[in-house]
Amino acid sequence: MKKITVFLFVFSVILSAQVRVMETQVLDLGTNTILPVFSDDGKYLLFTSTEGLKYYDLTKRTSSRIADMGYDYSMDNAGNIRFRVDSFDKGLRLNSVLLYDIKTKTTTKILENKRLDVVPQITDHGVYYIENETVKTNLSKSVSKSKPVVFSYNRSLLLYSNGATKILQPVGDEQFYIWPSVSPDNTQICFVDKNDLYITDLNGAIYTFVKEARAPKWSPDGKWITFMRDFDDGYHFTASEIFVLRVADGMIFQLTDTADRIEMSPSWSPDGTQIVCEDAENDEFILFTLDLR
Repeated sequence: MKKITVFLFVFSVILSAQVRVMETQVLDLGTNTILPVFSDDGKYLLFTSTEGLKYYDLTKRTSSRIADMGYDYSMDNAGNIRFRVDSFDKGLRLNSVLLYDIKTKTTTKILENKRLDVVPQITDHGVYYIENETVKTNLSKSVSKSKPVVFSYNRSLLLYSNGATKILQPVGDEQFYIWPSVSPDNTQICFVDKNDLYITDLNGAIYTFVKEARAPKWSPDGKWITFMRDFDDGYHFTASEIFVLRVADGMIFQLTDTADRIEMSPSWSPDGTQIVCEDAENDEFILFTLDLR
């Protein structure tokens, strides 16, 4: 196992009167580590590596393995980690959603080997999926007043809210509509078409358009979106930097500007004061502490 090291640089980079990077930590947590996300309580980082799906205790600075693989993972305040596992049968992809309890170190199945129209959405209020063109959930209670969930579906956005579905095509039909998500206050949607970011209301009316913005993530208060601008030569990533967008006025602030790093896949801490991303060039994670105003 690769030795865990932490490099700490304390500084204050003034990006504007409203945005400061107050501190940067570089975390070396293993080989081929990618896609870091915070747990809901901010105490852990979840990520994947050559050793499988793992979580890192930010206080104890120790890592623990969860499974051979996992996607779309999240950890709630009780220490339950939900994640997706894919398998194949006769060339068809099957989706499962598992729950791992870090206290008991046991795994249970939420969904098992489902042939779904698109990959399921794992949220803090349930698992949602589309099976035979019908939106379903693992929730045991009525979902007539469920929070909005949005899927990328048949070159459109499929919004599921209060037990009803709505097809949206804000930038026209036959577009890509990738990385869709609903804002924390459940009033807006952001998504990427090709390389550009859009923010709309729940009816698909476009509020904001940003060129060259990928992998967007809402801040917990919904006031900011972090994203990456990445470039490649057709074979490998050649550069990538991290930005934040202030939703209220569309202003963009660049957090990174490094020639020796390729920062990608940013994600927020639950209190909105930190962003973590991967450095594809050096196989490390970068953790920013921010002052956003």
